[in-house]
Amino acid sequence: MTQIGESPMKLGTKIILNIAGSIVICTLAAVAISSAKIHSQGREQLVEKSRAILSRLESIRTYIATQGGLESDISRAIATYPNGDLSPEMQNRILRKVPIFASIKVGFDGAEKDDYKFRVFSDEPRRKENKATVSELEILKRFEADPNLHEIVEESKTDVTVYHPVRLSEAQGCLLCHGAPANSPWKNGKDILGFPMEDWKDGKLHGVFAVVSSVNKVNAAASSANMSIFIWTALIALAILTVSFILIRANLSSLHTAISKLKSAGDQVSQASSEILTSSQNLTQSSVQAAASIEETSASTEEISSMVKRNTEHATLAKDLAQSASEKAHRGEKEVRKLTGSMDEIAASSKKIEEIITVIDDIAFQTNLLALNASVEAARAGEHGKGFAVVADAVRSLAQRSATSAKEISTLINESSTKVEQGHQVVRASEASLKEIVTTIEQLSNLNTEISTASREQEMGIGQINQALTGMEKITQANSASAEECSAASEELNSQSLIMKSVVNELTKVVAG
Repeated sequence: MTQIGESPMKLGTKIILNIAGSIVICTLAAVAISSAKIHSQGREQLVEKSRAILSRLESIRTYIATQGGLESDISRAIATYPNGDLSPEMQNRILRKVPIFASIKVGFDGAEKDDYKFRVFSDEPRRKENKATVSELEILKRFEADPNLHEIVEESKTDVTVYHPVRLSEAQGCLLCHGAPANSPWKNGKDILGFPMEDWKDGKLHGVFAVVSSVNKVNAAASSANMSIFIWTALIALAILTVSFILIRANLSSLHTAISKLKSAGDQVSQASSEILTSSQNLTQSSVQAAASIEETSASTEEISSMVKRNTEHATLAKDLAQSASEKAHRGEKEVRKLTGSMDEIAASSKKIEEIITVIDDIAFQTNLLALNASVEAARAGEHGKGFAVVADAVRSLAQRSATSAKEISTLINESSTKVEQGHQVVRASEASLKEIVTTIEQLSNLNTEISTASREQEMGIGQINQALTGMEKITQANSASAEECSAASEELNSQSLIMKSVVNELTKVVAG
């Protein structure tokens, strides 16, 4: 994890370092495996070489034993040196024909030539230098414990040692020197060389041959191989790093371009998702508010629908009442027309009465004049005319009364005529008003009819609006649910876009550093 303040490493550098690290690891692994393999094979070869040397020594021992001549040399030595004091030449001649001695001699002589160390040891040696050490005694114990054990291999950091048991063989003449003392050629319990005979039996473990091979050459070969591996690996690694740098640089250029485009697209997606999230949230709020408003509108339209229905019923009733009022107004207009006609007839009769009263007034005036003339004539007649004078007074009185009554009737008729005229005018005004009322009522009836028709149409329209609002309410609820799902999807898209932006930033850091 990059610490704060540290400069992040570029992807190309990381790849080159990974390749270099892989090469180093592979080189070290190859060196380690090669070194281990060389050491293992070298040690195996040293073991095989030691086995070959020991096999050769065993073959020489067997070969010398099959050549014979040892017993004749012993007889000659006894005859030549009866006291047992053999000359060095005779001792060497006898020893050269002893199989085990020949093997030891060849083993020591070939050690320098074949680059190994030869060692012979025993727990009861005739030579002090062949006395087994503590560790060699353990080897002897292992061979003694297991007669079938023919080889022991020990490896150390510096040497590889192969141990081979040496057992006495009567067939090879080993008991001539190590057998029963009674068989001593000198009859004193000593062998031909003057050593005490041990009274050992055939197959007895007499000693061990040890071939010690140094691993210095193996180590040198491993070092040389390792050096070669290092040199070739360095050259190959340099070539690989050069080619990798060229290829990675070319590919990283395209990758930088792709990441730049991806980052730009990620920023746009993030911005768009944020806008979509905001719009979705606003849409959700608007949908909820619209659903609530539609519910309120639906409730209001239901109330309006019931009110319009009542208004339709009232408009229908008002139309019926208006039609009834129109019919009554028409009947009233007819009656007023009749009343107007009657008033006209009354006015005409009043005029006739006025004319008659005028005539009566003229008659009363003439009668009064006649009565006055009669009175004058009666006064002229004297006593004879007194009765006529009384009649003339009575007639004049009647004439005056008739004139007075005629005047009163005339006055009353005039007043009645005036009132009739006024009533006639009122009736005419009433007729005109009734006509206007009838016209207005007809217009009102037409309007009520239109209102009733419009109310029915409004009722039907409001019913359709109510159905539409119900459908809109369902659609709005579905839209609200869809808006909520869209909002949730937008939130998920926004979170994913943020994750994408973070991943792109991390990828940019990884690639560009």
